[in-house]
Amino acid sequence: MNAEVLTQAMKDCGLRFLGFRRGTGIPPYVAGMVMSCRPGEGRRDRTVALDEPARVPKANAGWFELATEFGLFSVGRQFLLSISVPYPDAVDDTDVEGVWGLVELLGDWDIMGAGCAVGITGSRYGRPAFVMSALDGSVFVQGTVWQDSIGTAALPNPHRVQSLRDVARLNIGKPYRTAAEDEDTRAWLAR
Repeated sequence: MNAEVLTQAMKDCGLRFLGFRRGTGIPPYVAGMVMSCRPGEGRRDRTVALDEPARVPKANAGWFELATEFGLFSVGRQFLLSISVPYPDAVDDTDVEGVWGLVELLGDWDIMGAGCAVGITGSRYGRPAFVMSALDGSVFVQGTVWQDSIGTAALPNPHRVQSLRDVARLNIGKPYRTAAEDEDTRAWLAR
């Protein structure tokens, strides 16, 4: 991932890229499992129908509402965004891991539209696919496309969700996990 290209793409959607962050004690792959959690485990959703003409502005509003309500933003509106980067010994462009990028939300942003269009927060305009975390890991936020809607799900206190803890435990030491991922997973489980 070219840092210059990444910085410009993030700027285009209203984010300032402040660098990669490893060793956070927050495994991005676990944060990417918010959609597998149930409302009874704390998950909260905001969705907009795919056929809604104003789906992108409404989905942006839903994302910001959840992010604000559950504390995604630190002072200075910073948070962690999972960015796919190739493994050092990657064979092809599908051999990637999620690494946290520290980002700052600027005044003029478009997570669900421009962010998706440039491939930072999705696959194309209005098609979110992102994973975010508060700097302290107190909330995970994930954007996705469902069968008939798009939207955001937030999971406060994810370290207390037993299903996530079980999956994290099962992932330690697996050949598809790096030593850094194992270290973050152990730190996260120790919370």
